[in-house]
Amino acid sequence: MNGAQFHEVKSGIVSGRGGALLASLAVQNSVEGAECLLTVPKDLILSMETIREHARSDRDFREVLESLGDFGRTARGAILVFVLFQATVSSDDLDAHIGVHNPFTDYVKSLPLEKLPTFWSSKELRLLHGTTLAPATSAKLRSLANEYDILCTSALGTRWYAAVQEHLDFDDWMQVDAMYRSRALEYPGIGHCMVPCIDLANHAAGEAKVANYDRDADGNAVLVLREGKRLSEGDEVTITYGDEKGACEMLFSYGFLDSAMQSAGTLFLGLPLPGSDPAASAKLRAADCAPGVRLTDAGNGSIEWSGDFIWMLCVNADDGLQFAIARSTDGSEEIQALLNDEELTGGAAELHKRLQEHALWDVYHLRAVTILQQRLFDQLQLLYASQDDCEAVKHGEGTEVRDQCFEQAMLLRRLEFELLEAAYEDFEHQFVGGVLICVDHRKLNLSKAK
Repeated sequence: MNGAQFHEVKSGIVSGRGGALLASLAVQNSVEGAECLLTVPKDLILSMETIREHARSDRDFREVLESLGDFGRTARGAILVFVLFQATVSSDDLDAHIGVHNPFTDYVKSLPLEKLPTFWSSKELRLLHGTTLAPATSAKLRSLANEYDILCTSALGTRWYAAVQEHLDFDDWMQVDAMYRSRALEYPGIGHCMVPCIDLANHAAGEAKVANYDRDADGNAVLVLREGKRLSEGDEVTITYGDEKGACEMLFSYGFLDSAMQSAGTLFLGLPLPGSDPAASAKLRAADCAPGVRLTDAGNGSIEWSGDFIWMLCVNADDGLQFAIARSTDGSEEIQALLNDEELTGGAAELHKRLQEHALWDVYHLRAVTILQQRLFDQLQLLYASQDDCEAVKHGEGTEVRDQCFEQAMLLRRLEFELLEAAYEDFEHQFVGGVLICVDHRKLNLSKAK
């Protein structure tokens, strides 16, 4: 792109990984500091600030962005609509000229079509049965459909929509979502954004990561060599997409799993409220957190779990948890949660804190662990019961299941099964004569028995 400076790197191809950034010559850090490999001017960082600035000079885009209301004021909404709009600016199918051509128009035109799980066929998606990616993908497809409806309804009266509506479909919205998810970075001082050229760098975790992305004194995006790293000509330059991201999120957002991956890392299990719970709807509204629990492989055989929603499952009216309807100053109705007649203003997180201070904390904690252990067992059963059928699926040339999708799904299944199994066994070791041991009031640390 115009203005981007490739100091000591170049774009290239790496076998099995596709497009990549490669060292154009031997590089190592000097005593003066980290070596800058690539500089992208700040006006080429695709962020909310850049989009607002572009909207000032592009009447058609401004009209679309303003029509979206709150959705257009989020980073995700603004960037997705901007990327879709730029794709239409360069389209040869439109009768009317819409929008202002700019460097991002060519950038978007150069982006490859992504094949994330949201684009897998129905037979390929069945391979995910029992994994945490299956419900995540289903939820994402529902969310995308809702966003697409918002876009079409809100932009209906705009000049842009009148020009593109015969050519626009849901697949286009899915594609810009995939482009964004697979390239978005949490950039220092900016937040979520897309950075052309730096997004050519592939992922590597931990010590395998070669470079860091940052901003220089002028606000430009820079890629710098990590301390202690050196490159020979032709070596691949990698960044991390997030070492904390587990196998499910990597496949969900980037469409791949490293074949050398030894652990699922982390996974999120939904916690459904019992249908027999008369307060189920109120609990969901009052919790103010994701309805599930996160398991994390902390290394050295240690597994941790966290998530405040589980405490909503541990107490009911008999324990003093009650709900009432309160009317706000604007006349709308809100759910008011109370524990022993004292209001809970902080959702499930405050409930957790209050239960910790209660004389019956060990009882409540035992309930949580029991609920979680049953949830782990149910998930393991789903994976185990469907494994033979998944392994028997024909794949490759002449079938509806691509080899890569089959291999990635099988790897994810194995990694998640191993993490769930390890966590389940650790819970077993927490009970001695029916008594819970190894209690930490903030986060339970599950250590494998030696």
